[in-house]
Amino acid sequence: MMNIRRYTVEDKAQWDAFVAASRNSTFLFLRNYMDYHRQRFTDHSLLCFNGKGRLIAILPANESQDGEGLKRLVSHQGLTYGGLVLTTHTSASDVLAIMQALVEYARREDFSYILYKALPTIYHRLPTQEDLYALFRLGAKMEACNLSCTVSLQASAPTPMERRRQRGMRKALEKGYKTEVGSLQEFWPIMVDNLQTRYHALPTHSLEEMQYLQSQFPNQIVCTIARDSNAKAQAGAVVFQTACAAHVQYGHATPQGKEDGALDLLYTDLISHYRQQGLPYFDFGTSNEQGGRILNESLIAQKEGFGGRGVICPTYKIDINSDEKI
Repeated sequence: MMNIRRYTVEDKAQWDAFVAASRNSTFLFLRNYMDYHRQRFTDHSLLCFNGKGRLIAILPANESQDGEGLKRLVSHQGLTYGGLVLTTHTSASDVLAIMQALVEYARREDFSYILYKALPTIYHRLPTQEDLYALFRLGAKMEACNLSCTVSLQASAPTPMERRRQRGMRKALEKGYKTEVGSLQEFWPIMVDNLQTRYHALPTHSLEEMQYLQSQFPNQIVCTIARDSNAKAQAGAVVFQTACAAHVQYGHATPQGKEDGALDLLYTDLISHYRQQGLPYFDFGTSNEQGGRILNESLIAQKEGFGGRGVICPTYKIDINSDEKI
């Protein structure tokens, strides 16, 4: 029998140790990352213990109300991805029992439904899709499906970089561009100006938030800058480095940088760096709106030009009042 209870601050050390030893987690699930925006979300993360009292799964989550005022349990809205985090010993039968217990817990706590964001496969240290099978057994419906673009760094026959990306890279090199680790403070104005000019939007994180996160995770959050021959920053990227994938959280260039192919050089250098480091994947992130119903084809085409191909980031809705049972 599975016992599920809500996370408390007293569980921090146990939670973080579990994340570090799990087969499908990243540093985003550590409490120092999750809790930086605790004032923005009502945390409702869960710990699951088996009949012997052993912690065998956790679920980063928060509670919120949807547009109709219904109380819902969401695998955390402040994270790009989520889902059950499991040990190497957690079996398929365990996961089925955990998901059934999760439904019963949500019902007891007066939630109307569960939104479950599954962890993309590129972040699995070991195969970990038992949760998707359990969702099928529960009759869960796919609520959203975003498409990320990922370069396989260890493929025996990698997808070649397109000629236009190669031309952009060579153009930047001919103009004397170089890439190096830089500061968030230097990159942020480039990004903010680009987002406001093109999309009338602001980044998800403020500069202060990202600086705080980088101070907590200096080896995982890295800002790389492309400089012109005058050493002026013309492009940059903030990369989240995990055990299995390097993910571009933000990547932008100035108008001059775009003209000079600065991002082409920057991404080419990053891909080469992480390939040499032995990392399996380099992920450019999603190119969607409205839960995946709209694909920004020009944006994903740029990412595909570096050899990236599609990885889905699905979200499922679990009707906890359904007659479906595992």
